[in-house]
Amino acid sequence: MTEGQAQATPKRAEPPRRLREIGHVLGNARRAFWLLFDTDRKLALALMGLTVVAAILPVSIAWIGKKLIDAVVAAGQGDPGASSSALLWVAVECVLVVGRSAVAQLNQLSQVQLRIALGLKVNTLILEKAVNVSYRHFEDPAFNDRLSQARREASSRPLDVVRQLLALVGNGITLAGYATILASFSPWAVVALLGSTIPPFLSEARFGRRAFLLNRSRMFDNRRAHYLEVLLSREDTAKEVKLFSLSGLLLGRYRALYERFRREDTALARRRTFWAIVLGVLSILTLYVCYAWVVSRAVAGALTVGTMALYLVSFREGQAAFQDGLLAIAKLYEDNLFMTNLFEYLSVPEDEPHEPIPADFATSVASASGPNDGNGSSGASAAEGVAGDGVAGRNGEAVNGEAPKPPRIELRGVSFRYPGSARDSLVGVSLVVEPGETLAVVGPNGAGKTTLVKLLTGLYRPTRGQILLDDVDVSTLSPAELRSRIGVIFQDFVRFHFTIAENIGVGWLPEMANREEIERAAAAGGIEEVIQSLPGGYAQSLGRWFGGEELSVGQWQRLALARAFMRRSPILILDEPTAALDAEAEVEIFERFRALAEKRTAILITHRFSTVRIADRIAVLEEGRLTEVGSHAELLESGGRYARMFRIQAAGYLEE
Repeated sequence: MTEGQAQATPKRAEPPRRLREIGHVLGNARRAFWLLFDTDRKLALALMGLTVVAAILPVSIAWIGKKLIDAVVAAGQGDPGASSSALLWVAVECVLVVGRSAVAQLNQLSQVQLRIALGLKVNTLILEKAVNVSYRHFEDPAFNDRLSQARREASSRPLDVVRQLLALVGNGITLAGYATILASFSPWAVVALLGSTIPPFLSEARFGRRAFLLNRSRMFDNRRAHYLEVLLSREDTAKEVKLFSLSGLLLGRYRALYERFRREDTALARRRTFWAIVLGVLSILTLYVCYAWVVSRAVAGALTVGTMALYLVSFREGQAAFQDGLLAIAKLYEDNLFMTNLFEYLSVPEDEPHEPIPADFATSVASASGPNDGNGSSGASAAEGVAGDGVAGRNGEAVNGEAPKPPRIELRGVSFRYPGSARDSLVGVSLVVEPGETLAVVGPNGAGKTTLVKLLTGLYRPTRGQILLDDVDVSTLSPAELRSRIGVIFQDFVRFHFTIAENIGVGWLPEMANREEIERAAAAGGIEEVIQSLPGGYAQSLGRWFGGEELSVGQWQRLALARAFMRRSPILILDEPTAALDAEAEVEIFERFRALAEKRTAILITHRFSTVRIADRIAVLEEGRLTEVGSHAELLESGGRYARMFRIQAAGYLEE
């Protein structure tokens, strides 16, 4: 094969690619159809039946019209029985027209009901998929593009696709009826009917494909435009937008995106309209040539007036039915953007299926967490204690039993690289945290501290190396089993616009209704006095989205701490837990933390060196590598990076 022949091969492969695209569109349409059945089988069957009836009625009415006209003509020519026959046909046509109106209304009602049911079904599928995939997907731009697009049109687009499918079926039935009528006049009439409609369809299919590709190419920019909308309209961003006078900048970027969209859409719409007019004129001329043909046959006496009217109606309505059917296919082709995106999103492997925590899961946590004692038992006393009333004391110890025994945490050569990144965020980190030990992790921004927390909590798996709890590789534990053993608060914690009790209770769902446990966690987090000062107490709704009380940043952070303390977990991880607190509140929180951490393995991520002294040991991360480990005194004496960072912070206070 020559080089020129090899280069020509892709051009010969073009038609199969188009056929594959059409097959893909029809495949998506078929899946949408079965999605409809899965949503409400009875309503789907009712809608299909109504579609068939609605498709048959126009042909029936046209045929009755022929009978009526012929009866009227016969009555005018003196036929004695034609008058009563004409009135009978009027009554029959009236019944059919009333039936068509009723069917149209029932069809509309069915579509409204299906829109609601199908919207709920698709939205539920979208959210279920989000629940059952791992955290890494939420940091993937391609996944976010598909998720955003799916959520935006989930309530309307699936039904639009189903409607186009049903319209295609209905128009096909109507067309078959009219084609049968015209075939009795001349087979060439059927050819003229179909031939006059195909060019507009080809035009719509071509421009539908262009619209499809244009919209698909915009998914990233659409998400960016939505982000700009959020910045301009959300309460949590409005303050900085106004204070920094960002409105003009953000609105300008938003307008620039949509101005580009407008130019592209306008150019496509103009070309589409031009060809629609040209081919529409051709279709109309074909229709009236057929009209002239039928009229000339009627004038010659070859057709009755009623038959002429029937053929004229069949030409006009048959052409409309065929054109509507082909346009439904073209619209399906265009709607394929959403369906392709939706099914691509729904096909993402569920690599972390949601596992609800059973009400008795705390017992298994306690028993699993306890290391073997000298007699070979495995935390039996801890299990017995948790299996009791489950109420912990103010300092975190379980009443009527021991708290879950803290595990030994070991990192063996742990490295991690985010998907798509060119470098490792953690490199060969080896570290042991002994049972009951408090470890502080410090380092500059970007050193890998929060990444370490994500690995410890199972949000990501190490690229290389192992993380072990009491010699058990965490990769062998289910996400629910691992996370039930960890109480954690991130620096970017969620502010749930729920009641105070719910905000704390979500930290441990099995005890969410346990008011005593919630009050214990509130006291541990230092939010108790704030709650008592609110009019609704623990039932007070928070956040202004739904008319609740708004807390200060520091109060929200105390509430998030209480949520972490809600779990009597053997491991406690705090990622910058006091970033929004003043110095006095910070001291109070860490005094509580020290008491609560006595019987837990605790890891503290912080930038504030005034708080790291409470830790038994301090680990220093730099550019993803573990560079120093030791006590505060040992690290100061060694004069390394920790000592330099500590003295820089301390200098500010000493100068004052």
